Amino acid sequence: MKLLRTVIIDDDRHIAGIHTGFLLAHGGFDVVGVATTGTEGLELISTKRPDLVLLDIHLPDISGIDVLRAARLLPGDPVDIIAITAARELETVRAAMAGGVMHYLVKPFASAVLLDRLDQYVQHRLTLRERHNGHARPLDQAGIDEMLRPRPKPDVPRGSAELSKGLSPTTLDAVTAALRAATSGSSAAAVAGELGLARVSARRYLEFLVTQDQATITQKYGQAGRPEKLYEWSCP
Repeated sequence: MKLLRTVIIDDDRHIAGIHTGFLLAHGGFDVVGVATTGTEGLELISTKRPDLVLLDIHLPDISGIDVLRAARLLPGDPVDIIAITAARELETVRAAMAGGVMHYLVKPFASAVLLDRLDQYVQHRLTLRERHNGHARPLDQAGIDEMLRPRPKPDVPRGSAELSKGLSPTTLDAVTAALRAATSGSSAAAVAGELGLARVSARRYLEFLVTQDQATITQKYGQAGRPEKLYEWSCP
């Protein structure tokens, strides 16, 4: 999966820099522009045509809600938007929801929360790609309902009351499917490349499956250097 082109709009350059580093470390995203005002942000959305925008609501010139509404009027494919803001007012949250934000994160939040939302977004794009499959085929009602319905949590793995902190059920589903499809095991790098995740993120999910006795690890020796870990699905 190609890197997802992302624009960050935040009036705090330090925060924008943190988000930039986090996106690049994730491995599934490419930051194509950073703006500190709503006007600059709209210009970047118009010229860069990103897949995703991380949008602050409190901006020095126009509000993030105005940016959201204006972005929806731009020609071309619609851009996906995740609101990242300290704004908690009911009217603001409702306006953001009406504008079609993918997620609404309230500052401050743990990095694991942002990682979870990014992983969910990557899986969302993978689902869209699988459904499109190179052809603009109409969806049936069941397909539309599935896209609009929040994904339920998967069955709890053996030996665990809940997922480890910071792990996304959606991404766990994707990693599990990728591992089950691998006929002779798979490395964290291979799973990361297939799903558009950072290698460290893929490894966390694979190691979690190992702790639940759903996967095993073997060492692959060959080229000089450290042996490579291969993960293999171990359940029927």
